[in-house]
Amino acid sequence: MKRLLFILFLLPVYCMAQTATDYMTSGNTKANMKDYKEAIADFNRSIQMNPGVARAFLYRANAKTNIGDYGGAVADFTKALDLDPRLLDAWHYRANAKSNLKDYAGSLADFDKAIALNPQKGELYKYRAVAKANLNDNKGAIVDFDIAEKFLPGDADLIYYRANSKGNLGDYKAAIADFDAAIKAEPNNSEAWFYRGNAKANIRDYQGAIADYRRVVSLNPQMPELYHYLASAASNADDDKGAIEFFDKAIEQNPKKAELYMGRGISKNNMNDRDGAIEDLSRAIALNPKYDEAYQNRADVKINMKNFTAAIADADTTISINPKNAYGYMSRAKAKIELNDTVGSLADFATTIKIEPKATYAYVGSGDIKAAQHDYPAAIALYSRSLTLDARSPYALLHRARIKMKNGDVEGSLADYKAAIESTPQNNDLYIDYGKALIASGRYTQALKVFDDAIVINPKNVNFYSYRGVAKSKLDDLAGAMADHDLAIKLAPSSSEAFINRGNSLVALKKYDEALVDINKGISLNETNDEAYLARADLKLIKQEYLGAVYDYINVLLLNQNNVKAYTGRAIAESFTGDTLAMKKDFATALKLEPKSTTVLMARATARMNLKNWAAALTDLNAIILMDPKNATAYLNRGIIKAQRGEKTAGCADINKAVALGLKEAGDKLALYCK
Repeated sequence: MKRLLFILFLLPVYCMAQTATDYMTSGNTKANMKDYKEAIADFNRSIQMNPGVARAFLYRANAKTNIGDYGGAVADFTKALDLDPRLLDAWHYRANAKSNLKDYAGSLADFDKAIALNPQKGELYKYRAVAKANLNDNKGAIVDFDIAEKFLPGDADLIYYRANSKGNLGDYKAAIADFDAAIKAEPNNSEAWFYRGNAKANIRDYQGAIADYRRVVSLNPQMPELYHYLASAASNADDDKGAIEFFDKAIEQNPKKAELYMGRGISKNNMNDRDGAIEDLSRAIALNPKYDEAYQNRADVKINMKNFTAAIADADTTISINPKNAYGYMSRAKAKIELNDTVGSLADFATTIKIEPKATYAYVGSGDIKAAQHDYPAAIALYSRSLTLDARSPYALLHRARIKMKNGDVEGSLADYKAAIESTPQNNDLYIDYGKALIASGRYTQALKVFDDAIVINPKNVNFYSYRGVAKSKLDDLAGAMADHDLAIKLAPSSSEAFINRGNSLVALKKYDEALVDINKGISLNETNDEAYLARADLKLIKQEYLGAVYDYINVLLLNQNNVKAYTGRAIAESFTGDTLAMKKDFATALKLEPKSTTVLMARATARMNLKNWAAALTDLNAIILMDPKNATAYLNRGIIKAQRGEKTAGCADINKAVALGLKEAGDKLALYCK
C-alpha cells in the first residue's frame, strides 16, 4: 500500500529584498523544474544567510524527499518545526518521509499533529490511514479513509488503499466493491486489477480472478508473481492444464525459483502426471535442498503412486527440516492410513492440529478414520470442526454428507450435499454424489433437477446423463430414461457404470430380461465393480431367484466387505428362503456398519413384512419416519400394514402422505386399501 508521494513546491507569495529570500525563490523555481540538486544548493545558501526561516528548511526537505534522501528530509522538517510548530506542511510531509523510512508510528504521530492544525484537510486523513494500515491497524485505517472520502469524493487512490485494508481484514466482498470503484476511476491501475483478482480468489471466484489477472498481463506483464497467481487461480478452478501453462511462463521469467517448479508439480499431480510431478518437485528440491514444502508435496504424489513407504520417508525429511511444518505430519498421516497404521495416523493428525489449528484437512482425515471405525458421531463432530474453520469446504461437506446419511440424518446429509455444490459449482463429482443420494432417498424429482443443472455446466459428462436416466425411470419416464442411457453409452461405450445404470432403469421399468443383458455387459466391462454384481443380485431378488441373489451378494462382499446394501439385500433374500438366523446376522452386520441408516432399517422392515412380523416392521418404519419425515416408502409400507391390521383411517392417512410425497406406486395402493 506504500506509494511515494511527490510533493509540489509552492512559490512564496511574498517578496523581500534580502539575498536569502532570493536564493529561496531560485531554489523553488529549480525544484519546480525537477532540478532538485541545484535547488538544494540554493536552499543551502539561503539557510546560511538566514537560518531562522522555517520555510527554507521545509523547501529543502521537500527537495531531499524527491531525491530519496528521507533521513535528510526528516532532519530538515524537524528544524522547520522547531522554528514554526504550526507549519502544517512540515508535519504532513515529515509524516510522509517517515513512512518512506518505515517509521510508521512516527508518521502516524505527525499526521495526528497535522490534523489537529487542520481537521478539514482530506489528504491528512487519507495518508494517516495509510500509516495505520502499515501498522496493521486496518480498522482504524478504514475509519480515516471514510473521513477522507467526505473531503475527497471519487479519489481513486483513496478508494484503492481502502480496498486493500478491507481485504486485509478478510472483508473481500467490500474490498471488491472498492476495487471496482477504483478501477472505474483509474482503469489502467494494474495494482487495483491485481489485488481485486486476489480478493476474488479469496472468495473462490477463481474465474473472476483469472479475468483480472489477465487484464494485468495487458497492463503490466512484468508485475512480480503475476503468472504465479494466475497459475494458482487456474489450479483452484480445476484448470490444471491452464495452471501448467502459466507456471511455464513464470519459469521462463525466473528459471531458478524453486517455488514455481513446486506449483507446477502440484498441477501435474492433479492431472495424474505423477512422473512429471515427481520431476518438478525434485527440481525444486535440487534448487533448494532445504525446501520442506517440496518434500511434503512429493510425499503426497508418492501416496497417489501408492508408494507409501517412500512417501513416509519424504514426510520424515519434511519434518526433520522443519518440525513445525504441519502438513508434513498430515502427509505422513495419510500414508500411514494406507498402511493401516490408524494409531500413528491419528497421532500425526493431532500433531498437525496442534501446530496449525486451522489445518482443516487434519480434522477431515481424522474424521475419515473415525468413520472407517464406524464411530459416526465422532466423525461428524470432526467434519463439523473443519467446517467451523472453512464453512464452504466442499471436501468436508461431502464427507459429512456421506456419514450423516449412514447415521440416519437424511435431511442433514442432503443439506450438506447442496452446500458443497453451492461452494464449488464446477465440481462434477459433487453433482453425481448429491443426485445419487436424492435417488436413494426417493427424491426423484429433485435428483432430476440436479442432473439437469449439472448438464448445463458440463454437457459432456457421461455420468450426468446416465444418472439422470435412473431418476427419469423412477419417475416412469420410459422414453426420457432410455434416451439418456443410450446417449451415455454412445458417449462412453466401454463404461461399466453406464450399462449398469441402464440396467437398473430397465429393472424399474420391469424389463427384466433386457436389464440382465445390460448388467451382465457392465460386469464383463469391469469384473471388479461391486455395484455391478449388486445390481444383478437385486434383479434376481425381484425375480424371486433368491438363491442366485444370495450368491451374487456374496460376490459383492468378496469385492467390498463393507458394502451395506449387499448385507441388507442378502438378508431380504434370506427372509424368503426362511434362513432367519442368517438374516438376523446380516442385518446385525449392516447395523454395525451403519447403526442409524434409514436404508438398513427399511430393508429390515421389508424382511419383517415378508415374515409377517408386523409389530417389528412397524417399529422400523416409525424409526425411519422419525429420522426422515419425507420418506414416502416408509409411509406407504406403514400405511399398508395398518390398513391390513384394520386401522383403515390411520393406514389411509399414511398412504395419502406417500402420495403427497410423490411416490407413484402409492396411488395404486390408495385405490386398493382406501376405497
